[in-house]
Amino acid sequence: MCGIVGLFRPGGLAPSEGGLLAGLCERLAHRGPDSGGVWVDEAAGMALGHRRLSIIDLSPTGAQPMVSASGRYTIVFNGEIYNFGDLRDDLAVRGPAPEWRGHSDTEILLACVEVFGLENTLMRLRGMFAFALYDAKEGALKLVRDAFGEKPLYLGAVEGAFVFASELKAIQAHPAFARRINHQSLVAFVRHGYLGATGSLYEDVAQIAPGSCVTITRNGERSTKQWWDHAKIAADVRRQRFEGSDGDAVQKLDRLIHASIARQSVADVRVGAFLSGGIDSSTIAAIMQAQRPGRIDTFTLGFQEEALNEAPYARDVAHHIGSNHHEIVLTGENARDLVSRMPDIYDEPFADPSQLPTTLIAGFARTSVTVCLSGDGGDELFAGYGRYHAIKRRWSPGVGGFAIRAASVAYAQLMLGLIGSAQAIGIERLFGGGLWPLSLRMQALRSRSQAASALEAYERSFTVTDQAHLFVRDGQSFDDPLVAQIAMHGNWSILEQVTVLDCYRYLPDDILVKVDRAAMSHSLETRVPLLDPDIAAFAWSLSDAQRLMGGERKGILKAVLNRYVPRELWDRPKRGFGIPVATWLRGPFRALADDLFSPARLRRQGLLEERAVTRIWRDFLAGGQRRSNLVWTLFILQLYLDREVR
Repeated sequence: MCGIVGLFRPGGLAPSEGGLLAGLCERLAHRGPDSGGVWVDEAAGMALGHRRLSIIDLSPTGAQPMVSASGRYTIVFNGEIYNFGDLRDDLAVRGPAPEWRGHSDTEILLACVEVFGLENTLMRLRGMFAFALYDAKEGALKLVRDAFGEKPLYLGAVEGAFVFASELKAIQAHPAFARRINHQSLVAFVRHGYLGATGSLYEDVAQIAPGSCVTITRNGERSTKQWWDHAKIAADVRRQRFEGSDGDAVQKLDRLIHASIARQSVADVRVGAFLSGGIDSSTIAAIMQAQRPGRIDTFTLGFQEEALNEAPYARDVAHHIGSNHHEIVLTGENARDLVSRMPDIYDEPFADPSQLPTTLIAGFARTSVTVCLSGDGGDELFAGYGRYHAIKRRWSPGVGGFAIRAASVAYAQLMLGLIGSAQAIGIERLFGGGLWPLSLRMQALRSRSQAASALEAYERSFTVTDQAHLFVRDGQSFDDPLVAQIAMHGNWSILEQVTVLDCYRYLPDDILVKVDRAAMSHSLETRVPLLDPDIAAFAWSLSDAQRLMGGERKGILKAVLNRYVPRELWDRPKRGFGIPVATWLRGPFRALADDLFSPARLRRQGLLEERAVTRIWRDFLAGGQRRSNLVWTLFILQLYLDREVR
């Protein structure tokens, strides 16, 4: 895994721009501490930079930027191609074997592009990647991102040039970059707690969408082609459903996970696994250990708060599978010190509270290994989140679901009427300022209950707040166009729709961002075996009954795990990997939050609605868990805006 950066100015680079790239590249040294390189063609207007974390072929023959054997293509590549050995065999079948300079997956990728073409190569790949490929013959730049968005890639415009990088900090370092904040991005962040997979904090920068290839020609024309589309793949496999028995399905999934872990365990450095003691991570660690003759390293994080601490469960699983287990504990004081580093690690607002424990456990793991396998993706592929099943119950066909929604609308309307009356006659202050936050909840209840479809209701329900535009100056409400596109698949069940939506949104925008930035801040490579395309296609081919085998969330995945770890060691309610947000905001984070939410600071920044933010903060301090998720999101946003606007 590495960091990439580049400049493309159709018509030619100025001499100073080639030298500038080296400085931008150094901003990504944490992603690639082992070595770095720059390739410049001033006449073509192309400059490519690379920072290397050596995983496969540790010798200089794996260094980048790398030029293809013919000299036509030059690449900077971030990620891993897990099936590079199979691809090398495929090349041998097609003709005389190239004179290999080394055994890196990057060299094999370049050879495949020359032999098979880029589009055909992409469909052959099993891996995580983001890369920039310059085609000297066509004078065109190709920017490519993997199917699920495991690896990041940003593209921006600076004074007529295209600039791209693995992280925003490299683009931010360009002396001519204008840090114009996108107000609608702030709305998206307050709504979800993360930014969209194609947006960014800034007006002039966007992300390459997962599964897409952006082409920029020598004339500066830009086009995008989706080489992998979740809904299309899901629709294709659902036309030919898996027809085997439950036992056949478990056997096939077991085999697919075995194959994916075997591919993803290949490295010339030490490889370990994160282990929370939950279903997904336990499955990965157990199968990984079953494949290894020696003890693998597993890593878990505990909390002082007993209600959140899953370390004992992970310890039991590790003891059963025989791994070499490591533990670390996160305290409120640790978190307070760590939270101030988040803007530097993530570059733009990111509010998933588990970023703190993830960053800590990544640094802890890096002291022992260079690569760690993760169990992410199991909930999205195998319907594990409770929210999926809540929306299914509310929107299942029949009188019951309709009656619940109608009653919810009536209740919300009644409460909003009472709140409006209290505000009109000036007695809101008698309720301690809590009526406005209550009105937000009632508007959200009415909105999701009046939705046109279950998928629309799902998107509105599981947000930080669907009234996010009220917290941002000049903010506008919006609807996700993807919701309508997926809802058009009327033959899909509710579970099938919501899980595919999360593969487009929540998985790449939250889960994978969190893991990538946290791990790479410590130069740790993470790999996600469950996001193998074959596993995803198989999951989408299953009926709801088989995904929920035995009537349980992730039932089929539990059946696989049960082959390796006794049920009593992992069968318990899902907790996630969160932190005690409300407790810490009132405790170790209180002084910092008071400062960030001060009216004077909000007015000086001029980006958030001062009255809305301060009312929510006062309501939270009035007691209980009230709006703690929203307060945390605004707290994190202020951490970033305080750095941007001074």
